[in-house]
Amino acid sequence: MHRSFFRLALPLLLTLPFAARAGAQNPDLMLSQAERDSILKTYHNLFPIWGRKAIERGFDLPKPLGLNVLGLTMKQGIDITDLGLSTGSNPTVPIDVIQFGKNTTSVSTVSSRVDLWLFPFLNVYGFGGKVWANTTVELVDPVAFTSSVDQTGSTLGFGMTGAMGIKRNFLSVDVNWSWNKLEKLTEPVNGRILSTRFGRTIKLGGKQRLALWVGAMNQKFGRETNGSIRLGDVVPPETADQIRDQLENIDQSEWYQGLNPLQQALVDQVVEKLLSGNTGDTTINYQLNKAPSTPWNMLLGGNIDLNKRWSLRAEAGLIGRTSVLVSAVYRLDL
Repeated sequence: MHRSFFRLALPLLLTLPFAARAGAQNPDLMLSQAERDSILKTYHNLFPIWGRKAIERGFDLPKPLGLNVLGLTMKQGIDITDLGLSTGSNPTVPIDVIQFGKNTTSVSTVSSRVDLWLFPFLNVYGFGGKVWANTTVELVDPVAFTSSVDQTGSTLGFGMTGAMGIKRNFLSVDVNWSWNKLEKLTEPVNGRILSTRFGRTIKLGGKQRLALWVGAMNQKFGRETNGSIRLGDVVPPETADQIRDQLENIDQSEWYQGLNPLQQALVDQVVEKLLSGNTGDTTINYQLNKAPSTPWNMLLGGNIDLNKRWSLRAEAGLIGRTSVLVSAVYRLDL
């Protein structure tokens, strides 16, 4: 079951939030005629397309190619429904009696990203990195215990950001997709993240710029998940010891008596393994629907351009899921 929870958490790694420098359209940041003439004398960049025309109109464009290093940590809640289980080659059967409590997933990643201003209003990018993930699942009925699984993996993806100026402010919309491979998963996890940011860019002096924004983020991915996992990964020996007393007379419980023969046979097999302590060689097949407890969350962030090449960015997610992202960007002519 834990594999499906990582399928939910990892799409968040796609976001790698990006604050576009749409603030160049802020009238306070417009280039003077002398600055335009000076830049255009030595301007030979292939990108962004229509870049020269944008500079002629007074827009202070960033250098087109960016090399990014990012660090992200995130934690969120998960809802699980429609659980079905089986062992071996048996078909899955619904187990409606299992009730979940508070389920959470935490993900940390270190990634690199390359971005390009294709047009003055459109940035495209690709990214890849290393992932460390943990999922904690709480079962409250018919037995009560908490299970936690750690694993590592990698992520690859791409996305695009559109930006525009609104009077003295900016608006950016970002969408991206990723493929994430973790050590306990047989197939990559894919997902989509949509986010929007509204903010203001302020000229600090010289070539330094400060951008501050608020925004929102939404996750979307397939709800249904099928897979297999070792029973020992779901219920390690130390956890099995904690629930032995709850399993001793399970066949006499009211909920067990309400199961059909196929469900009872499955429960008998799992309980036998748990009571014997021999969980390492038992594989559980699962089918379930999962979703973030809160699909949307709020963003607060800021970016500072130290000069035309270097910038630093930080962003926090709150209300729905918590996250912290920091990044450093070095920009090049192209």
